[in-house]
Amino acid sequence: MASERTQRKTKDKWKEKTWYTISSPSYMGGKEIITSLGNGPETMVGRKIEIPVSDLTGNFKKGTTKVVFRITDCQGTNCSTDFMGHYVSDDYIRRMVRRRKERIDVVSKFKTSDDYLIAIKSVIVSDAKLNSNKRSSLRKKIFEVLNQKVIQSSYHEICSYIIGDDIQNDIIEATKNIYPVKKLEVRKSEVIGKAKSTVQAPVAEETSAAV
Repeated sequence: MASERTQRKTKDKWKEKTWYTISSPSYMGGKEIITSLGNGPETMVGRKIEIPVSDLTGNFKKGTTKVVFRITDCQGTNCSTDFMGHYVSDDYIRRMVRRRKERIDVVSKFKTSDDYLIAIKSVIVSDAKLNSNKRSSLRKKIFEVLNQKVIQSSYHEICSYIIGDDIQNDIIEATKNIYPVKKLEVRKSEVIGKAKSTVQAPVAEETSAAV
C-alpha cells in the first residue's frame, strides 16, 4: 500500500507541472530555444538556461561554446530571457594549448554606450615564447579594440558581437603587426550589470610559457 501511495504522489507532482517555452532575447532573434517544466511562472523567473551557440545561430564552428540566458518574465507559458554571458568548454581551450607554445589570458571590463558593464576574457596561444613587450602590447591592443567597439555599442548590440566571429577577426586583424596570432578564443563573457565606475585596464589573468 505504501508503494502505491508513493507512486500516486509522484504522478501527482508531475501532473502539477507545466511545460514552458523559453525564447532567446528579442535582440538576439527572439527564437524558441528550449522547453522546460515548472510549477508556475514564479518558479521559472530567475532560472538560468545554457545552450550551445550553434543551436542559437546555426554556426556549427561554435559547438564548444555555450551561451547563458536568464529568464526574466513569463507571459502564460512563454518565457523571455536576457543574455548573461557565454563560455567556451575547458577541454577545447586545453586542446588549443600545446607544448612549446605560450598561453596569454587577458581579462578586461568594458562599459557599453548605455552603461552596462561587461567582462570579457580572451586567450591567445603563440607559436613561440614572447617577450614581455610583445605580451604587454598584445594585451593593450586587445583592450583598445574591444573597448572601442563596446563603448560605441549598446548592451543589446554587443551581445551578438561577443558570440559571433567578428570579435575574433577584429582582434586578429588589429594585432597582426604586433604578432601574427593564429589561435585566439574569446573564452568567456559576463554581463555584470549597470556600470558604477570606469572601465578596467587590461590585466593578465594567467600567462603560461611552454604549457
